[in-house]
Amino acid sequence: MRLPVWMTLGLPVVVMGGIAVVGACTPDKLQIPQDDGGTSAEACGTPSPGTFPKGDCATDQDNGPPTCHSSSACMINEAVCGSKATCLPMSTNKGKEVLDFRIRRLSVLAPKALASGTIQTAVIDHGITLGAKQCGENGDGSFTWLFRVDKSANTVKTGGSPPTTDPFGIGYCFADTVVGGNRISPVTGKISFTGNTFGSDTIPKLTVPIFVANDPNQLILLPLSGVAVKDVTISNDGDCIGSFNPSALDDLCFDSRSDCSRWHTAGALAGYITLEEADTVPIPQLGNKSLCVMLTGGSAGPDNKCIRVNGKIKDPGDYCSTSGKAGDCQDSYWLAATFAAAAVKIKDASTDPLCMGGTAGDGGMGDGGGDAGNDASDAAHD
Repeated sequence: MRLPVWMTLGLPVVVMGGIAVVGACTPDKLQIPQDDGGTSAEACGTPSPGTFPKGDCATDQDNGPPTCHSSSACMINEAVCGSKATCLPMSTNKGKEVLDFRIRRLSVLAPKALASGTIQTAVIDHGITLGAKQCGENGDGSFTWLFRVDKSANTVKTGGSPPTTDPFGIGYCFADTVVGGNRISPVTGKISFTGNTFGSDTIPKLTVPIFVANDPNQLILLPLSGVAVKDVTISNDGDCIGSFNPSALDDLCFDSRSDCSRWHTAGALAGYITLEEADTVPIPQLGNKSLCVMLTGGSAGPDNKCIRVNGKIKDPGDYCSTSGKAGDCQDSYWLAATFAAAAVKIKDASTDPLCMGGTAGDGGMGDGGGDAGNDASDAAHD
């Protein structure tokens, strides 16, 4: 009998939407591997603070996707879910200059607290993975991170989305609202292409929401600063960043990301999280302890926040937000990840109050003020 990941690692379970994430193949190997000088997952290791991983760092690029199961009872309805031979695109970008994507796999390599088996699989993976058994997906879709790439204007617009009742038909919208005093809105940055591969300029600020169990009133905010994407390769048809590996799925449609991942990544992103901002973000799955407590691994105070000495957070980070150097003032943690993404519908004229620029629940209209430049992609998008 195969044990769940959280039992084999001796970790507490985190339940999202009533479902605990279970591994496939060899779940006891779920970890961030160490660097051995190659290009496979076993060689990626943890990027040093201030550095980016290779976009394909989370898969065995040299030998192609591994085959875990020669046959599987996990069935995927390609008429609904898109081609499993590519990346399960939920829409199409073919022939367009403005390409819309949803991240389908986010492999966090740093910091270790976010790359841990529990947080990576039970919060990030389970939230990004759809609640769509017909597509071999057993998540809840509570974490949607969108990218809109405008090849004519050389811009990328990125941000989160609230839950949707129909990810394939209606699609998604960029969250643009204020929740608990926190502004959540998309941002736009400049990009440059070399062939089908692009990277972005640094975006000063981006807050990405995770709607816990698809409840708009339960949010985990990922407050990123100095964020950029690098080494992002788009497929020739415009539908995919990375690819899907159906042979990774076991009979229950689960995969083991350490040695047989369902996704082959083809892009990297990185930025930093300041401890001060992280201390304002409670995590419901961890008894409302702050993100700062989780990142530092320190003890929580009576308010569930990081312990302070003379008003300063006691436990240090690994990066300095002011100097941009590793180990300097230690007021931040460096976040680095690779990702895969697939084409999706992004609806501009959304009637969802959480995408209309007002305060959550008031249905208000207004300018979210999150874009870091002219949003030329909106005008070009059909």
